[in-house]
Amino acid sequence: MADQKKSPIAQERDEEVRGLWRWLASRFDTRRLVFVDESGFNTSMARLRARAPRGERAYGKVPRNRGKNTTLIASITLEGGMGKSVTIEGATDAKVFEAYVEHFLLAPTPLEEGQVVVLDKLGAHLTEKVRELVEARGAQLLFLPSYSSRDLNPIEEAFSKIKGVVARKAGARTREALEEAIAVVLTAVTPEDAAGWFAHAGYEAGSPYEHRCQNSIWWARRRSTST
Repeated sequence: MADQKKSPIAQERDEEVRGLWRWLASRFDTRRLVFVDESGFNTSMARLRARAPRGERAYGKVPRNRGKNTTLIASITLEGGMGKSVTIEGATDAKVFEAYVEHFLLAPTPLEEGQVVVLDKLGAHLTEKVRELVEARGAQLLFLPSYSSRDLNPIEEAFSKIKGVVARKAGARTREALEEAIAVVLTAVTPEDAAGWFAHAGYEAGSPYEHRCQNSIWWARRRSTST
C-alpha cells in the first residue's frame, strides 16, 4: 500500500441511489442526454505555477478587488459538444435559471422530443417552471444523485478545461475581457472532447435508449427528488 493524497468525497452521498442512477443511465441513448450546470469565474484567475530561479519563490500579480464572480451557465451533449451558454454577474438564482432554460436552452432551436435534461439539485434548478418548460417540449427532466456532480456530470470536465485555458492564457482582468475569453474557449471544445468526458463519467456512446421505460423514469425521478 502506498501513501497517497486523499481525494475527499461527501459523507452524505447515497451509494444506493448512485448505483440506481448508473443503472438507469446505461439504458439511455447517450446522444439524447443534455447536461446543464453552472461554474464561477473571476478576474483574479491565473496559472498556479510559474518559473523562478532555484530556491526562490515565484510570484504573480492578480487583482485583490476582483468584484463579483461571473457565472457561466451552459449545456453539453455527446455529439454537439458545448451547447447554449450565457454569462451573468453574480450567482444563479431561480429566475435567472428559468430565463436561461426558456430563452437559451429551448430557443431558437428547441430540445427534441425524447431528450433528457439532467441537472444537479441546486435550489435554482428545482422550480416547477423549469420542469414545465422542459416537459412542454416533449423532453424529460432528471436530477443527479446528491453530491455527485463531480463524477457523474461530464460538463464538470468541460468547465475544468475552460477554466484552465482562461487562467493560463487569457489574463482577463476586467469582466468584459473575462466574458470574451470564456466565449473563445467555449468554441474550442470539440465533440471529441465531449465524447471523452461522457465516457469518463460512465455514459458510453451507443447505450440502448429505453424512452418507453416510463416506470424506470418515474422511479429515478422519485428517488432523485426525495434525497
